[in-house]
Amino acid sequence: MLNLAVAQGVAHPQPASDPLNLDHLDRPPDRFEEPIIRPETISQEGLTEPSLWWAAQQFGGSVLNTWLAYPEQQRIDLVINPQFWTPLDYLERYQFVHQMGLVARSHGYNLRVFNRQQPERLLAAYTCDFQQLPLRCQLDIERGGSSGLRRLIP
Repeated sequence: MLNLAVAQGVAHPQPASDPLNLDHLDRPPDRFEEPIIRPETISQEGLTEPSLWWAAQQFGGSVLNTWLAYPEQQRIDLVINPQFWTPLDYLERYQFVHQMGLVARSHGYNLRVFNRQQPERLLAAYTCDFQQLPLRCQLDIERGGSSGLRRLIP
């Protein structure tokens, strides 16, 4: 669920605080209690939503290992390859999260970025409050150290 923090009298959308669920990466998707969409999920009725395949190919490159979409929570968790994420500078990471975040937003989803080896550590997030118009989104990205995520855009 979306949490809202109040800063300077303006509500900013915050990413969900639960860690990356490694079980959802390792178990077959038909064994989950909630619907989860992975890259290999295929719909028999039409295009599987959210559709991230093109975006993953265009913007993810070697950085993106896989992703999980949670339709009930309107959230997408990206799992990055640390071998390719670590050498990226701040602006390259921002560009990756921004591009993938725009695609997630277009489907009505929020986006979080994780490293599989540290599932409790949120590396970046693109979070929107879809209940408010005009749409208010925020991109947060970890700058390193223990300080956590830093707000980039209100």
